[in-house]
Amino acid sequence: MPEEFSPDRKTLDLTEEMPLVEGVETDEELLLARDLTSFFLKTFKAIRFYPPDNPTIKGFRDQLFKKLQFFLNKYPIFILQIGEFSLSFKDRILYENRDAKSSLAFLLYKDGLRELRFAKGLEEWEVHGLMDVIRGSETINQLEDDLVTMIWERDFVHISYLATDDFLEENPILIPQNVDQFRSKMIFKPVAYNVQVDLMEEDEPDLDKLISQTSIEEPVRDRNVYFLTSEELDRLKTEVENEIDPAFVFSAIEILFEILGLEKEKEPYQDTANLLMKMLDGLLTLGEFKRASDLLKRLYIMIKTYELKDWQGAALQKLIENAGDEVRIERIGKILERDTGIRMEDVNDYLVLLQQSSIKPLIKLLGELKNSKTRRVLCDALSEIGKNAVELFTPFIDDRRWYLVRNITYILGRIGKEKALPHIQKAYNHEELRVRREAVQALGLLGGPKSVSLLIKALNDKDTRIRAMSAINLGRMGKNVGLAALLETIQSKDFQKKEPAEMKAFLDAVGMVGSNEALPVLQQMLERKSLFGMGKKDETRVGVANALAMIGTPEARDILEKGKNSKDESIRSVCQQALSRTISSKESSV
Repeated sequence: MPEEFSPDRKTLDLTEEMPLVEGVETDEELLLARDLTSFFLKTFKAIRFYPPDNPTIKGFRDQLFKKLQFFLNKYPIFILQIGEFSLSFKDRILYENRDAKSSLAFLLYKDGLRELRFAKGLEEWEVHGLMDVIRGSETINQLEDDLVTMIWERDFVHISYLATDDFLEENPILIPQNVDQFRSKMIFKPVAYNVQVDLMEEDEPDLDKLISQTSIEEPVRDRNVYFLTSEELDRLKTEVENEIDPAFVFSAIEILFEILGLEKEKEPYQDTANLLMKMLDGLLTLGEFKRASDLLKRLYIMIKTYELKDWQGAALQKLIENAGDEVRIERIGKILERDTGIRMEDVNDYLVLLQQSSIKPLIKLLGELKNSKTRRVLCDALSEIGKNAVELFTPFIDDRRWYLVRNITYILGRIGKEKALPHIQKAYNHEELRVRREAVQALGLLGGPKSVSLLIKALNDKDTRIRAMSAINLGRMGKNVGLAALLETIQSKDFQKKEPAEMKAFLDAVGMVGSNEALPVLQQMLERKSLFGMGKKDETRVGVANALAMIGTPEARDILEKGKNSKDESIRSVCQQALSRTISSKESSV
């Protein structure tokens, strides 16, 4: 068997060909475009030097398709601008190689291509087809066919392009509407076949002839340039596999953490921390919140368990603070708004690790997000990281956006600090009903004498739901002072006129307090002659029996047992049902 035709070890290294782009760290679209262009070039280099059926080619193609899909799920189109020796995105040069023999830009440019456009809905066969065309373009007879025609004949649905003919047009033009119109403008009429070279044929290919077909300049005659030893080839394949394996990034993170654990010099230590920050940015951009939170957790562990010098601890602490700065919070917001199937649990795990310096950027994002699910995740995370920073939330109670005020009220209730009470009270007086309802819930979570006083006041609110929510929250608190107010309401003449749902809320609240002080009132209501006519269900009596069952003391059960033997059928029925539920509840708890 002949030796396999392969590139040298550094074929897939794009370090010198991918210039640094200013602002790429803060522009998500540009960052993704740069990553996509880089992988496009690696795929191109791979298909140049591996036979078509090599599994490495398949790996590159599959990964390229996934990266294109990821980009197009976020942005509707990816336009790669083609210069003579450079590739650009939105006029920002992402790739430059002035070697005509190896430059992908020159290969595309010389045949008239000025842009490649990939649209949302891109299919796998189109990506594979395009790479086949690019591969084949290097071996065709330039007097008979060209790259533009080969792409045109593929009939791609989601891949289009901008092309020019330097002999006919001064400026680039979009490809015509049909093949005949296009071919009428061509200098050389294309033929129906392509010249291909099989790099796995039994006889060793004529490399000099092959190079002369694909190079513009005089071909290099030193064949040692094109062959590797078996050991070098194995190393190259390992490098290629690492490039297309996502675990490569995570391995790099492991290495960086090892360096942080060993490095004692200030400058390289800071450089390592900066690289780790870039890795974190990459994870966030890709929506890898689980990996990002794991990274932050390890930083916290290092700070708590390692014997660090002051400057080492400061570097790690700064890294953690930067993980939630305004720029990164904005980036997270853009990712969440696109709803790309990210697990909200993972997002929460990351956000709760952020510092209090992230609270204001997160509140700003909270006011901008439209998806209620993501807003709730932010609220829960802010409730956690803001436990000792109530003062950072309270200014937003006066915000003009009622939905943000409601969320801030929810957060203050979850934090449960008494000093938030005046601000929750202000929310209770808000003109928006939904904010007022949230304030009632927050008062129930806050507890304390002042909250009880406000909830008792809310029992007489104009809104039915606020009255019912206030009663339930008083019941949950289990305070006797709240019980007195509840009993006063259910004994009033207007109580029978309330909606069944509100009546049930008040009676459930009395049952939740669980005090025997309520028994005389409940027994009187149970035995009182029904105010309803024949055939109508007495909702009050049902609610009273349920309240007695919820109290659950021996004295409460005695009242139900007595009612079970009543001459009144409706009393017997509700008491029997309440006792049955009590028995079932005890059995399920055993």
